[in-house]
Amino acid sequence: MKKLLIAFVTLAVLSISALSFAADIRVKGSTTVDPAMKKLVAAYQTANPGVNFSISATGSGDGAKAIINKTADIGMMSRPMKDAEIKKCQANGIEPVRSIIALDCIVPIVHPSNPVSKITTAQLKDLYQDKIRNWKELGGNDGMIALFSRETNSGTYEVWEKKVMEKEDEFDMVSRMPSNAAMAAKIAGNKNGIGYVGLGFLNPKVKGLTVNGIVPSVKTGADGSYPLARKLNLYTGGQPTGEVAKFISFVMSPAGQKIIAGVGFVPVN
Repeated sequence: MKKLLIAFVTLAVLSISALSFAADIRVKGSTTVDPAMKKLVAAYQTANPGVNFSISATGSGDGAKAIINKTADIGMMSRPMKDAEIKKCQANGIEPVRSIIALDCIVPIVHPSNPVSKITTAQLKDLYQDKIRNWKELGGNDGMIALFSRETNSGTYEVWEKKVMEKEDEFDMVSRMPSNAAMAAKIAGNKNGIGYVGLGFLNPKVKGLTVNGIVPSVKTGADGSYPLARKLNLYTGGQPTGEVAKFISFVMSPAGQKIIAGVGFVPVN
């Protein structure tokens, strides 16, 4: 009985020790990066079962805040940190470090039944400022255009605001979507709608538009010819160390980049 008790206590101590040394990596930020992150984490955990991850995807702005406030080990961002965010990090004793893990294209999308297949950035700006109201004006069917954009804390929106809206305001009746997935679902159910998603969120239920004569693709994202191309990033508070550094190394490895390509983004390695 005494030997059995000792064995039980020893097992309990070993279990507690194993738990105490298990890595716990907190990841917060971009909804664009999120699908790739989940697949990367699943693959990494298969090889490293003792590493635990918590992932929260609510927008790139929240990824930056999490690094500033030290509430995440990795901040997912579909845009670079702003100067103001970097200064807040530094004021909190943090030097943010950026890892560019993939390239992406922001793709305007419409319902597959919409005959419009191409558009210019100037037309997109006019659309989102309510200067073009009917699809007939773009060679489509007679129908009032329904505008959908992203919430303003989204990195996707901030790139859109810079590259399409040229820092000017959108029409105040634009409907805001919380994520790429929500945007794709909304346009799939609205024959007169237009929105935009990351390249990895294109699916047969929506149609991506050619922009300024360039088709959004892995190739045009990689060579920079697509006008709405961008970089996808992971931020850490200082140079990553320990298990976080090992995970980011995996993301940048051929195996990690293959997963990124499989999600529909453009590998950087």
